[in-house]
Amino acid sequence: MNIVWRKDWIHEYESPWSVFEKLALVNLINRNEILYVFGSKKVKKIKQHIGDTHRDLLRLNGFDLEKLHQTLDYKLKEHSDNIIMQLLAPFYDFYGVWDPWFHDDLQWCPQCMEGGFHSWLHQFKLFDTCAFHENKLIDTCPKCMQTIPFLLSNKQLESAFQCKCGHILATLGFSNWNDWKESPQLNQSILSWLEFNMNSVNEQQTKWIVHEQHCNLTLLLQNEPEEIKYFDPIEPIQQDYLYSNLFRKEQQKICSNAFQIVEESLLQEFLGNHQDCITQLIDLRKKDDMSDFPTICPYAYTYVFWRKSLLMEERFYGFNPFNNELISTKAPLLIEEHLEHFTTQLINYQIKMHNSIDRRIILWVLEKLVTQFSENFFDAWFDIAGKGCEEISVPPWKEVIKMRDRAFPNIALKCRTDELGTYVEYHHGENTETTLFNKYECIYQNENIRLNIKEMSSYTPPAVALMLRGNTPDEDKKILQKSIEAYVKKLNF
Repeated sequence: MNIVWRKDWIHEYESPWSVFEKLALVNLINRNEILYVFGSKKVKKIKQHIGDTHRDLLRLNGFDLEKLHQTLDYKLKEHSDNIIMQLLAPFYDFYGVWDPWFHDDLQWCPQCMEGGFHSWLHQFKLFDTCAFHENKLIDTCPKCMQTIPFLLSNKQLESAFQCKCGHILATLGFSNWNDWKESPQLNQSILSWLEFNMNSVNEQQTKWIVHEQHCNLTLLLQNEPEEIKYFDPIEPIQQDYLYSNLFRKEQQKICSNAFQIVEESLLQEFLGNHQDCITQLIDLRKKDDMSDFPTICPYAYTYVFWRKSLLMEERFYGFNPFNNELISTKAPLLIEEHLEHFTTQLINYQIKMHNSIDRRIILWVLEKLVTQFSENFFDAWFDIAGKGCEEISVPPWKEVIKMRDRAFPNIALKCRTDELGTYVEYHHGENTETTLFNKYECIYQNENIRLNIKEMSSYTPPAVALMLRGNTPDEDKKILQKSIEAYVKKLNF
């Protein structure tokens, strides 16, 4: 097959996705035909369905790279690898896998795409705006709202730059091929960052530690950290200690204490006037067997389900913070994997620097993460409390996980080690997904109403079971038990 192509149609920082789309457009072929022409020997031996592994654009493993190079007159693999290394240089020493840093589905800037251009910078998870036009990146077709896999695949695409629903991503005609020579202008601060990365790729002393889903490039570009902590050299712990129960308990205690401080502060200040509301919900209090449960106070709702989900407790009822001392060994299990991620990266960095571990660094970072997440997550629950109280409902667990991901703090740690010790810069960005407190009206602020709550009886499932023990329940008691179970079910996730 004779292929029409010009190497100057490939731009700096361009991804293979738009290169292949342009190849499909000018040669009037589809993506399967491209894979057949440029596929590796292994791929060409596949007679039926060619899986996504061979369509991967991150490593181009399914392609005959020599043939691709000869036809395009351009080393596409080397081009991609160099860009990826620029992006990962500040982190690469202790991040050996590329996949977590790039979206599985196509992310793009509509303005760039209109010119037939898609960049690795669009696909990199630390960017949520275009590095060329500063537009918000999108990840679904504007017409059908379907995602497009970042693969050489016809799964969600029809002809070149066209979604299966018919939406045109780029209106490129044969008359404007020359326009493809014009490369979009990269933001100067991002360009400087990329150039610095390449110049310091072998720099060992300073590295960034981030969670790729909870960091934005803005954090890495800003000059002023929220806090800088200096750790002077001390007798380090040995690596065996990292795997001991003692170290695990030490981490758990730090995380538990951080959560408890946030909880105590909320109960004393923001929730100070809602003690009876919280007691009513946790004890499942109501007037008598035949009455309905009172309207839930949104402040009580927020506290109860924030605590239950954060600690991943089985039940929302039973524990009353006003009847128990807030001394708990429970850690915030909801973000256990996130905390483990930062712990692992801090350990890896320290081992690379001086082959030993200063546990103070790890514990300081864990404390800050738990504190900020607990506060953000409370905001997220408060934001939906009005609707939850009105409907007597809680979101499904899948939605709680989304709330967690939106509430986890956007942070970046810049670690630097020299003969004087280790410096850790804590860069923290505001979570745009969380909102400020809405103002709800609590109907239980009247003193007489509060007295009524105190006189109510508890109808938790264990209390009802105790009430029915030893007796053959009559029809009314059976109805009561079923109504309690139905009410609790509405508020469980």
